[in-house]
Amino acid sequence: MEDKLQRDYPMSLATSLGVGGPAEYFFRPSSAADIQWALSFADERNLPVTTIGYGTNLLVRDGGIRGLVIQLADSIAHADVHDTIITATCGCLYGSISKLAAHHSLSGLEYAVGIPGGLGGALFMNAGAYDGEIGPLVREVHWVTASDSGIWYAPDYTYSYRYSKLQETPVIVTKTVLELRHGDQTTIYEKMNDLQDQRRCRQPLEYPSAGSTFKRPKGHFVGPLIEEAQLKGFTIGGAQISEKHCGFIVNRGGATASDVLRLIEHIQTTIQTKFSVELQPEVRIIGLP
Repeated sequence: MEDKLQRDYPMSLATSLGVGGPAEYFFRPSSAADIQWALSFADERNLPVTTIGYGTNLLVRDGGIRGLVIQLADSIAHADVHDTIITATCGCLYGSISKLAAHHSLSGLEYAVGIPGGLGGALFMNAGAYDGEIGPLVREVHWVTASDSGIWYAPDYTYSYRYSKLQETPVIVTKTVLELRHGDQTTIYEKMNDLQDQRRCRQPLEYPSAGSTFKRPKGHFVGPLIEEAQLKGFTIGGAQISEKHCGFIVNRGGATASDVLRLIEHIQTTIQTKFSVELQPEVRIIGLP
């Protein structure tokens, strides 16, 4: 199994923003048993473990990541549908599960059609958009540690806006069970197509980004606040506040994690000074300076 480990793997290749220093060890499992082997490998060597998905909501600092990075992506992706139940592994693309549901005339995941990233990350962040989120759909969360495994049922999987129990519990999700509802397939596809059109019109899909940079502050919308502060297009190094949607920071070419972090800090300071509103990053920031 050790031959599947990669040393000094550049995290710029594993994140949608395209920045970040190297991971000391990098591993892509293909089963729950692989995950447990990797966790045991790290335990035996006292290595910290970082779990990522497709890197779409992730900013890795330029110093990289010490220890072991486990990527839950296409190597561990499988889903089944039975009546209104979808059982899917953590490496499935969130948007693909939405399309699978539509194919089976199941409603409840239309909002997720354009959300990048994996199902594991969606559970970790309680991902959502357009007034939908994954939390209410969860019926089971299967998890492992180096020496144990278990299942959380719906009451055990606590969540709120952009938060879930997984953010404070040292386990790795292997698969989840979602419960949807029967719907009219034509209506489902119409809603999904409309949401896709909105994303293409409003979001800077033509440049690398990590999605929405900040959580929505109570009573405000991030994009309009940043635009009102006259920061649209503001650039530090290769990192720029998107000219299409100010809630996104994009990599216009050659950006470093330091560029992005400095830009985040500049936005936070400016918005706090002008509007007395504190912006909290939605993007997950990890790694060494």
